Amino acid sequence: MAVRYDEHKVPFVDFGNGVKLQFDCEEFTDEPSKEKAANELRETPDVIEASIRKLRELIQQEKQLKLPVDDEPFMKRFLRPKKYYPESTFEMLKAFYHMKAKQNFISDRLTTKSIQNALDDRAVQILPKRDQHGRRILYMEMGAKWNCTKVPSMEVIRCTNLLMEMVGREPATQLHGIVFVINFDRLSLSHISQFPPKFVKTVVDHGQKHSPYRIKGIHIVNNARMFNIFFKIFKPFLGKKWSQRIFLHGVDFASLHDHIAPDCLPSTLGGTYELPAYEGAVIGQLLDCYKEKFEEEEKYGYVSEVKES
Repeated sequence: MAVRYDEHKVPFVDFGNGVKLQFDCEEFTDEPSKEKAANELRETPDVIEASIRKLRELIQQEKQLKLPVDDEPFMKRFLRPKKYYPESTFEMLKAFYHMKAKQNFISDRLTTKSIQNALDDRAVQILPKRDQHGRRILYMEMGAKWNCTKVPSMEVIRCTNLLMEMVGREPATQLHGIVFVINFDRLSLSHISQFPPKFVKTVVDHGQKHSPYRIKGIHIVNNARMFNIFFKIFKPFLGKKWSQRIFLHGVDFASLHDHIAPDCLPSTLGGTYELPAYEGAVIGQLLDCYKEKFEEEEKYGYVSEVKES
């Protein structure tokens, strides 16, 4: 299995039987999407223009923050999750790039090479099909299939952040959002020990408050008794929105299907399509087709080092 290109020279991975993973970085133009953007995000021509203008002014006042303020797709990427309110978008931007300035941490200098083990082991995956609402589905192995001695939690989180940065460039994903499905089958104490409370607080705060992604649901499957111990570490740091979007399904895929339609899921999650065994490295190859975009991203942010507090 290898990366292929369609007639428009857009790369994709073909899993067979019409199932493929391909990123769509083109702006949506269909009327239903534009109507949804207007209703849910206040995305209208007048609001877009005024919000970008105001956000540009705020960024330019933050002298140490270097961002492409004349790049409309870049500005929309951050304005959309904040429904085009420039002041709250600016606060999120500052926090997001303060985090990226912390070296050797969860979101700095993200490359496929830096997360190769996580990609190879498929600890975090982008499922090829979106859900029935157009949302991207990220799938995580946090139980028996996660070799935490080979792929420590830091690399799992970094891999997740890189994949989210990729799908976060898709206007359709900016509009519809992302859902997670996390498998805790045979979770062990070794896995739990990978998440000390301070690290958990940082990761959860970053995801809830400082990241430009619309997280619409976190679906937990195969959560047995050991998961209750694990969840106690996370629960104190969850805000109201995320608390309301976490769903515990146990081994009942029918419960999962109440939220994500079976035809959007692989058979391993009770879905209707087959996702064959594949080398995780091929996803790294797909991501590397966008290497220049990630390298460009590394030019942005705070110009002087921000030390971790």
